Amino acid sequence: MEKIDLQAVAALPEQAQSCLKGFKKNTYAASFETYMDENRALWDSFHALFSSAEDITGTAGEVADCLVKTVEEALADKKGRIGKEQLQLDINLYMVSYVFPAILSCQEYPKNNNNAVKMADVICAKWKEAFPKYSISYTDFASIQGGFKQKLCYITTAVCSGLHKAPGCRELVVMKKYRDEYLIKQEGGAEVIEEYYDIAPTIVKRIAKEDDPEGKYLYLWEHYLKFCVAMIDAGQFEECRDTYERMVEELRQEYIITDHHDGLCQR
Repeated sequence: MEKIDLQAVAALPEQAQSCLKGFKKNTYAASFETYMDENRALWDSFHALFSSAEDITGTAGEVADCLVKTVEEALADKKGRIGKEQLQLDINLYMVSYVFPAILSCQEYPKNNNNAVKMADVICAKWKEAFPKYSISYTDFASIQGGFKQKLCYITTAVCSGLHKAPGCRELVVMKKYRDEYLIKQEGGAEVIEEYYDIAPTIVKRIAKEDDPEGKYLYLWEHYLKFCVAMIDAGQFEECRDTYERMVEELRQEYIITDHHDGLCQR
């Protein structure tokens, strides 16, 4: 069985900050390609492992434990609760946008036993055990790159994830279809969407810092989003727009204009 260089694995989280500087619509593709090239020896060993091994459970556990231990040590060295939370969020984003897409790219085609997916599953499970408030999931490069082009519905996606709905849940599909097939075609609709995507990532990031983010997601669902979905189903498209804009304005007031984490407007 191909051996994985665990020292190289342990060095991956150290690359988070430099990689995230390139995690933007216009630079992500080039940034990810550079990331793959700079760690080519490691990804080649993953590719060989996935292609030849019948059972990667043991190796996957070693890789996951190595990543978790490295992050735990980095968090222990970070001073202050806010600093630790920010580092955890940054590493989580890096894992989802760089590490998992790299791992999944190491298997060229699906098999009955997709070892790349097995590896990702083990890492996610270990991550949840170690960081229960900051669990992660995986996706591939193409999905992320496509997400930039489609402008993912950040808040609705975060709410669905926070309420443990499936990534492709009906509610999210309905909201995205409403945005792409109705709202963007209305007067001022494109401007509303553009403004929304300017502030939504910051709002989602700050909700993640809450002591009870799931409680906030439940509040948003119960007070706004479930009504939006019902209105769309009933053909009440403008009513949905009004409701959604009220939600965004409430979140803007709470997390952008008077952010209770920092006490001032800071983006």
